[in-house]
Amino acid sequence: MERVTLNQLLQLKKEDLEGKLICFPTDTVYGVGAIATDKKAVEKIYQMKRRNNKKPLPVLCSNIDQIKEYVDEIDDTIAALMKKYWPGALTIIFNKKPGVGDHLSDNTIAFRMPNSKIALDIINRFSPIATTSVNMSGEKEINNIDEIEEKFADWIDYIVTDEAYLSNIPSTVVDATGVFPKILREGNIKV
Repeated sequence: MERVTLNQLLQLKKEDLEGKLICFPTDTVYGVGAIATDKKAVEKIYQMKRRNNKKPLPVLCSNIDQIKEYVDEIDDTIAALMKKYWPGALTIIFNKKPGVGDHLSDNTIAFRMPNSKIALDIINRFSPIATTSVNMSGEKEINNIDEIEEKFADWIDYIVTDEAYLSNIPSTVVDATGVFPKILREGNIKV
């Protein structure tokens, strides 16, 4: 694991991150992520966390156009939620276009636009990032760089060391796959 500043990470090319995992602070918790289209790196996240590969990874985006690659339509209610709460701690689950991002999930895909300059700079430089909290599946999130390094140094390639405020509260999750949106988890945002 290499400790880097955000500026050092942003000097890399997208190809330099192929098959690699990056760890960085978001607005909620530290995340471990990979370029969303990088199947090998996404699989590495599942292995690192011992996560069930039927449990999809959310994708961090920096603009709504990035979602349109994966999602056919965004209804007006969901568009209003995105406008009001993004960037922020709101994750939205959509029906996914068939044949796109199948390594991320079967039929649905979750997106979030974090309210974090660090995370947004990374996404803007490299592309949407498939991400999840840094922990073994089912355990509490780890938000301390030394602890992350101690437990996951063999898995994570780069960890961003810039200081950031973390709310330590997971995002609110809204399921937009049905006729009416449904709150699956209430986090920092009260919808």
